[in-house]
Amino acid sequence: MKLKFTRWLRGMLILLSLIVLMSVILVLNSLQEYEPNLIELQHENIRNTLYIGIFIYFVLAVTAYFYVPLHFRRSLITLKTIVHDIQQGVYDNEIDLNEMKEFLDPAVYEVLMQINEMKETINTFDHLKKEKIFEHYSRIKAILRIMQEGAIILDLQGKIIFNNDNLLEAFPQLVEGDNLLEKSYPAEIENNIKKMAQTSLQERKRVEQVQCFIPNLKRHITLDSVLVRNEGGDVIGMVIIISNLEKKKIERKPEKGSEIT
Repeated sequence: MKLKFTRWLRGMLILLSLIVLMSVILVLNSLQEYEPNLIELQHENIRNTLYIGIFIYFVLAVTAYFYVPLHFRRSLITLKTIVHDIQQGVYDNEIDLNEMKEFLDPAVYEVLMQINEMKETINTFDHLKKEKIFEHYSRIKAILRIMQEGAIILDLQGKIIFNNDNLLEAFPQLVEGDNLLEKSYPAEIENNIKKMAQTSLQERKRVEQVQCFIPNLKRHITLDSVLVRNEGGDVIGMVIIISNLEKKKIERKPEKGSEIT
């Protein structure tokens, strides 16, 4: 449809140019003739030719005034929608370039092709980035799960992002998804783990290593922490490591005479 209209518009412009050229030729010929009747006839033809030219010019002007902005607006709306999806992180929407070629302006269509290539490249790198992040996350999570110490990760608001099995075995009240700073816990958690987390997150600084006695465990534990920062250096959370949670096995010395010979 767009190509037909473009051809029609070009044809009208060529026709208008021919009419103007014919008018100029007639005027020049009339200036060379001195017969009054011939001059009057030429003037009549020129007048009619000008009327036709003015009418065609009016039709072209009205068509260009209403259709061309509408055509470009439609092209830009399509382009704006695709760019908006990319801004929102949506890269999987397929673009039917063959269908859009029928109604889009060639310049806009060329830009759209480049955006589509850029979108595919971004989509590829986005998947690779997600795979790499998940790979590092799985490694860190595996390390935290097999370590002998207890580990708890908090965000800036105190929400428990992760805790390993050793921590849950010693403190089953610390459940992932709960907010450590908003809930109430037994005294051994309130006075030690929660206090350290609250001080570090509010003051945005690391608290020195703390040792405390836990009656339920019947032994001393050691609490240490580190702040987690983003690329700009802002604190976004913290990690608390609790040592001496594992139950130590008591090695019994074999009694005399009990050895098998």
